[in-house]
Amino acid sequence: MAVIPMPDSRNRPTVDQGLEPAGPAAPDNRSAAIKEKKKKDKVRSAWISFVGRIVAQVVGAIVTVALTLFVVQRAQQRTAGDRPVSPAETPPTAGAGRTAGNTGALPVAAIDAARSELALAVLPLDNFSGDPGQDYFADGMTEALIAELAQLKGVRVISRTSSMRYRGSRQALPEIARELGVTHIIEGSVARDKARVRVTAQLIEATSDRHIWAESYDRQYRDVLGIQAEVATAIAREVGGTVVAVEQARLDRRQAVDPAVYDLYLKGRYEQARRSPEGFTNAIARFEDATAKDPSFAPAFAGLADTYTLMSRSVFGGLPASQAMDRARTAAERAIALDPLSVEAHLAMASVSHRFDWDWDAAERHYNRARDLGPSAPAHQWIAVFLAEQGRPEPARIEAERAISLDPLSPTVLRTAGLVAYFNRDFERSLALHRRAVSLEPGSPVSTMMLAWSLVEAGRASEAATELRALPKETPVSGEVQATLGYALARQGDAAGARQIRQTLERERSSPTLALARLYSALGDDDALVQLAERAVATRLDLVTGLKADIVFDRIRTHPRFKALTARLRL
Repeated sequence: MAVIPMPDSRNRPTVDQGLEPAGPAAPDNRSAAIKEKKKKDKVRSAWISFVGRIVAQVVGAIVTVALTLFVVQRAQQRTAGDRPVSPAETPPTAGAGRTAGNTGALPVAAIDAARSELALAVLPLDNFSGDPGQDYFADGMTEALIAELAQLKGVRVISRTSSMRYRGSRQALPEIARELGVTHIIEGSVARDKARVRVTAQLIEATSDRHIWAESYDRQYRDVLGIQAEVATAIAREVGGTVVAVEQARLDRRQAVDPAVYDLYLKGRYEQARRSPEGFTNAIARFEDATAKDPSFAPAFAGLADTYTLMSRSVFGGLPASQAMDRARTAAERAIALDPLSVEAHLAMASVSHRFDWDWDAAERHYNRARDLGPSAPAHQWIAVFLAEQGRPEPARIEAERAISLDPLSPTVLRTAGLVAYFNRDFERSLALHRRAVSLEPGSPVSTMMLAWSLVEAGRASEAATELRALPKETPVSGEVQATLGYALARQGDAAGARQIRQTLERERSSPTLALARLYSALGDDDALVQLAERAVATRLDLVTGLKADIVFDRIRTHPRFKALTARLRL
């Protein structure tokens, strides 16, 4: 387009420079000078008006083209979303084998193509505080932003576990988007000092790597919760998401938070994410300090409840189930009383009702409430397990797939989805999911054991034994690993080797576990299997919830004592 030159007035004489004569001038000369100045001013104004109209037309055309392209693109995305994508259509992962994403040779994340939702991933916010000790704060803000965005209607938001795998990644954003199955990516930074916090965020269209929106927020640290809400609302506007009534109520209730309390809360979440006995202990200490400073701060009580439910599980350990669940219940009830819209608190209450109280109706009610309040991966993940254990395979499968779409790179989500497929007797699907979990978490005894279960039931017991023998001899769950190995040996015909493992474990007085149940089942010892189930009920172990669905108990379903046991539990 030709550029229309503006009249150059840089060297044009001003009134002071030459429009007035140095000395007295005749009236007609002054009048002529004034007329000449008016004429030039009129010409200049005309040029400005003309160029202004041209610029306005050009800008209008650009905006029209941009809006048209956006509308067409959104329509294409929605049209594509009407056709489900089969696994066979899923291409290999872009950037496979890169350290940053750590996705190995995984297929592209399962995209919930049956829905017309936009999909967002929040990459780990960079810590610009100049202090590596503030990483917990950057991670906490990332997680909080994910939680806020997850409340938006019509937007699928990738959960924390998958997003955090891209910390420090140098991968191109389109590659990351393909691996996570998203349309948009949010990245940014946080910086804080004692009194203030600054958050910078930008929204990027993933496929084209095009920046759509960017904003910085500089506030008093006491307003940090408000910043999270502002960012979420701004992004909702940009991508067309809707702030539903429930979320609006949450936003409206945002209040200033004591910086010391929020700091303790973020440190607690950071420690909890380590998923280790030391991490759980540290998390509880931080959450308790936060609740002591502010007994009205619901998130800290929800964090306590969440941590105690994790510690009650045999795979993590740390506290007897009865002690952990009692504490979880107390904290969850307090959190719900303070904030009835807390997703974490309802999930904790669901876990207590499900795994300890065996109150199936209350468990389902709290699971559904958590899922409806915020469609996070944990909400879909744990309701999927609950439904599978209750003998409802198809709803369980749907919930499990939804959890994967929200957290495709989480070994925990993949393991639980694999467990759902196992309960549904879909062993090939279970194998595929557990292999993906192991590829993301090599050497994980839990993922490897669950892979072994599916291998054995798929008729590949020898392969299962090989996988188990490759694990380190000393792990927090070494007894369960050995029991699972005995189960594999018995199923491949090595009954003597399986009995030797059984004798060793029984001398060590191992508590009832699913792995030990599998060993008894593989050896055909029905009485021992029934007795183990009865002991599990008496000591309120979480394996009780699988009595109805787990294939390991199929052989004793008609046993009178087992039938009486399941009837008492309403299973």
